[in-house]
Parts: sequence; structure tokens; C-alpha cells
Amino acid sequence: MNKPFLAVLLLVLFFSNCKSQSLDSLVLLIKDIQRGESDSVRIASNEKFLNSFEKILLRNESYLRNFDSLKNVSVQSPKDNKFRIYTWTVPHYDGDLYEYYGFIQLKTDTDTILIRLKDSTTVIKKPESEKLSHNRWLGAVYYAVEEIKKSGKTYYTLLGWKGKDRIQTQKVIEILYISSNQIKFGFPIIKTGSVFRNRMIFSFNAQASMTLHFDKKYNGIVFDHFDSTNNNPPGENGPDGTYDALKNQKGKWVLFHDVKVSTKWNPKENLPSPPIKND
Repeated sequence: MNKPFLAVLLLVLFFSNCKSQSLDSLVLLIKDIQRGESDSVRIASNEKFLNSFEKILLRNESYLRNFDSLKNVSVQSPKDNKFRIYTWTVPHYDGDLYEYYGFIQLKTDTDTILIRLKDSTTVIKKPESEKLSHNRWLGAVYYAVEEIKKSGKTYYTLLGWKGKDRIQTQKVIEILYISSNQIKFGFPIIKTGSVFRNRMIFSFNAQASMTLHFDKKYNGIVFDHFDSTNNNPPGENGPDGTYDALKNQKGKWVLFHDVKVSTKWNPKENLPSPPIKND
């Protein structure tokens, strides 16, 4: 074996081993974020994770990298491969608070831009109507994305899980679009009756589960309907066995009630582990 070839091979092996070790450390950190013995452990682990993960994502080659070993980090990308979005949560130890974090890698004509998402859930007063940005983001763990086109422009519909507290869980239908290489959240293409919404938020009992998925046969988004006749608080609501849907009609998501679906669909969502509860 000639010396130049051996030197190149050793360099490749060295950098490959470094990458593997850095990813292994992230795997350990994400476990501590989800299952750490205290809030201080979880928060400190998340700070280390954020900094280390950011360094990896700043490398252009990371756009094609497999991060399946990071079980509690959801990685989603649309069919046009315009961006990759990474999201995860830091559940507080007592289960009374979830904080959300994320990055978006945005592909441009010449480069890949890394954008950090800042969770602003606690200060967003009208979450279904406000237009938001990467610096003012309604945090969630996204588990699916689909493109929808309207008037020649592409919008991306994200489905997300949003743990709220021990009593209440939420799911989110978010609209993302790109303007001048900037990420924007919220656009009024969701039509419910006479109202156009920038996004939809569903609140339900934390002990219940909710189906929310893209359905190709229906050409829309199918989800559980909650019984609203009893006027329960959101934390006491649960599915009543019927389904509603948002159907794609000329680039708008239009609401239909009591749709017929053949079977209940259970998505393989990359959702966070439940927090450890104090006894």
C-alpha cells in the first residue's frame, strides 16, 4: 500500500471516528434531557446538546446525515428537500412544563443556512392567528410535513405534538413558508367555516391519544373529533369516535366534519419519552 493512500485512509478513519464519538455523546445527552433526575440536570444537558448539535449541523454534509440514533429528536424534510427541521422537547421533572427547541437547515442556491428556533409559547397571546418567525416560534415536536401549493407558491404543513403539562396535551397543524431565505410560521390557508386560521391547535386530556395524520386517499388531514357538547375544559376532552378532516381545495385546507375513514391510523411519531414523575 503506497504511503499517500495510507495517509488519506487514516485521515478518513480518524474523522469518521470523531463523528461517531460526537454523535454518541449526543445520544447520551438527549437521554439525560428526557429522563434526567432533576430539572437542573435536564437543562444543563440540553445546553450542552444545543451547542454540540449546532456545530454538527453547521457542516454542509450534515444535511444528508442520518440522525436516527437520536431517538427523541424528530428530523423532518419535505419532498422538495428545501429544508430539514429538527425539533425536541425538554420536559420538566414534575411534568408541569415542556420547553421546545429546534433547528432548521435551509437550502439556498449557493449554501445551507442554519436557523435556531426560539420557543415563545408563553408570550404568544393568540396562537391560532399570529404570524410567527424563528425567533418567535410556537414550540412543538413535528412528526410529519407535506407541501401544499397556492397561487404558484409553496407552503409546508407541519403536524406537531406539544406536551403542555400533566393535565393537558396539544397537537398542532402549523403552516411554514420561506420568504427571502427567511422562515415564517403561520399563513391563513386553513378554512374552518367562515374563519381563516394561520394554524390549528387541539387540546385534550394528557391521558388520551389523538389521531392527526395526512391521508392520501382523502387528499387531506384526518383527525379525531372531540365532543364539545359537555363544555369540558380542554384538559378533560377526548376523542368521541368520529373524525373530521381538512381537505386540500385549490391550495386551502377546508374543514369537513364527520368524515368516513376505514380504519384508525396510528402514525409512527417520533415523540419524546414521558417525564419521570415525583411520587
